[in-house]
Amino acid sequence: MRAFRGALGVVAAGALTLGMTNAPAHAAAGSATGGVAGPNAYVQRCTNLGNGDLCIDVTGKAGRRGTIGVGYWKRRGDSVHVRLGWQNTTGGKANWSRTVHGPLLPGMSTGTEKWGTYLARGCVFPLLEVVGRGNPTLKGREVCVPS
Repeated sequence: MRAFRGALGVVAAGALTLGMTNAPAHAAAGSATGGVAGPNAYVQRCTNLGNGDLCIDVTGKAGRRGTIGVGYWKRRGDSVHVRLGWQNTTGGKANWSRTVHGPLLPGMSTGTEKWGTYLARGCVFPLLEVVGRGNPTLKGREVCVPS
């Protein structure tokens, strides 16, 4: 599996792991992983978009500053240029990276882009904009900020 550059936790497909480890994490598509101890609580979720996996992770706890990371791991299909972002489920505008990644071929990734931000209660989801093809925006599954 591709290495998602999150800091804590590894999970098998469909399970939620409570606890922390220093191993790199890349959750199977659709699964979530999380740590609950200390100020550096961690959750991650990946979404299978068909040609690759779009992942989001949150490090920190609600009501404090923390980090949101988003990455894309391409598995198949034509080369693409993409831009990453994230958004709260409670509204507000999307937070987009200025970086356009690509061309990405199968087996390549964007790595993880990170945003230092205040972590409000609620959930966030990853965004992937496919640049130059009508700029469709794909949305991944949400992950909720640890409390």
